Amino acid sequence: MDALIGKVVIFFVLFLIGWGFGRHTERKHFKALAEQEQRLAYIGIDTNRFKTSDATGQLVNSNVVLSHDYFKYVIASIQNFLGGRLTSYESIVERTRREAVVRLKLEAEKIGATHIMGLRLSTTELGMQGGMVEVFAYGTAVKK
Repeated sequence: MDALIGKVVIFFVLFLIGWGFGRHTERKHFKALAEQEQRLAYIGIDTNRFKTSDATGQLVNSNVVLSHDYFKYVIASIQNFLGGRLTSYESIVERTRREAVVRLKLEAEKIGATHIMGLRLSTTELGMQGGMVEVFAYGTAVKK
């Protein structure tokens, strides 16, 4: 019986350590995204697909695939069983979307554009267990 309790304690300690490292990595990514978003704020984004411009445009795109850690997957599985919001999935979708937009702005910056028109995002869940999210972002970069 003592051996079983010891194994359970070791499992929970390792689980908490893994969860803590995953949370640290996620916070670090959110901080890096915020810094890049602030630096690239001068590049405007327009989601209106019918707006036109006299400026010459160029298609820009970005593709991002992120996965959350195994520990968040376990927590999401429990939440899914009990029902309600899957906050760990919301977090990975938000991070992936923001990363795709930042990369799109970086592509626009490379060609000297200051505006992205007709922004579109396409989101796909990848993998059998559903822990990976892909966001494809595209739009027309123009110099205004």
